[in-house]
Amino acid sequence: MAGTFRTALKLTGLSILAIVCIQLHISINKPWYRYKLMRLQILTFLQTVMSYGSYYLYRTYKISSLWKKFAVIVIVLTHVSFFAQYMFIADNPSIVTIVPFLAFGCHVFMCLGTLCADIGTFLFIPFTMKISVAYQKFKLNFVPVCAIILTLWSFINTILPPQHSTVHVPINGLDPKLNNLHIIHLSDIHVGPTTGKVFVDWLVNEVNTYNPDVVVITGDLVDSSVKNLRNAVWNLKNFKSKYGTFYVTGNHEYYTNDVDNWLNYLRDQLGLITLHNQHHVIREGNASLCVAGIDDIQAEKMSYTDHSPDPVTATEGCPDDTPIIMLAHQPKAAKLTIKSLPRVDLVLSGHTHGGQFFPVHIPVYLANPYFAGLYKVSADTHVYVSRGLRFYGAPTRFLSYPEFTSVYLVSSQP
Repeated sequence: MAGTFRTALKLTGLSILAIVCIQLHISINKPWYRYKLMRLQILTFLQTVMSYGSYYLYRTYKISSLWKKFAVIVIVLTHVSFFAQYMFIADNPSIVTIVPFLAFGCHVFMCLGTLCADIGTFLFIPFTMKISVAYQKFKLNFVPVCAIILTLWSFINTILPPQHSTVHVPINGLDPKLNNLHIIHLSDIHVGPTTGKVFVDWLVNEVNTYNPDVVVITGDLVDSSVKNLRNAVWNLKNFKSKYGTFYVTGNHEYYTNDVDNWLNYLRDQLGLITLHNQHHVIREGNASLCVAGIDDIQAEKMSYTDHSPDPVTATEGCPDDTPIIMLAHQPKAAKLTIKSLPRVDLVLSGHTHGGQFFPVHIPVYLANPYFAGLYKVSADTHVYVSRGLRFYGAPTRFLSYPEFTSVYLVSSQP
């Protein structure tokens, strides 16, 4: 009992340190300092939470010689994973980053499975000891096997090609010349420690087979600096569409501490149309469509004062009575856009990953005004939230499959 208390005290101390980091993060108003403190904050918080889970797993499985060894390997790799994210960045991911993050996914599934099994054990208390002992033996073998199966299944879902979804969105006042305008919506590619050049090259080739009129990337494109990933994303310049490729920042671009360099690189070297609280008017004869984009709401928290999301500024100068399509990474920014503008016909967002893997769905669903898919907010306004193409952290997708979407704008007279 004394050992348990000391361990809990140490973990609580780490939690307090994480809170201190958060306070420092809030109080310092320079992006570079915020970036360093945020990294420390995230690592400390994650290591604290994972330590509770690791202690729980070790205490549970130490009585089994086989699963004790497995649990120790999973625990060690899990605690290494988020350090590997910052230390091993290349054009393509390697086993050094994939395996620790897979262990992290298995760690989560084992903790949740063990917790559910322990609740079951508690329910067996009123029954005979014989049943209870048999249940304990069953739990020690069943939960790890299930965790391994779920981890592999979820990993395979990230290897298979993303789903291609199709939605048709009615746009009031859209000129017939732009009827059935085809937008390919991409989001949350997360090029970095676990996604690289091979996937980007495949994605460009796949998107080009659909002959889109417009390609849009709604943030979280990268998880490291231009210096580390310039070659990995180079092929983005080869998207083929009638009106161009549009891009807005997500929260992870600000976590790289290199967001301005990314905007310059994507615009000047790769030819993307970067929308930094800006808009671009698509014209077909005398028909027009305003495509606007705002910075991610995380910019303010990272002290990028010139990157605050501003829907009004982004759409200022759009022709009167022209339909407006807004690119806004987070669903919260979509909600901000709808509140800020007298007219917005469609907001394209991402960020949620559709929960990525259960049970993360629950807090993600509760934290965002829109979760995944197409929402009809009013008679004239829709929001589409992509489940995203890849993942963050553990290379797992469970009950939430990656996607890219063909969005067709359908002319609808008011």
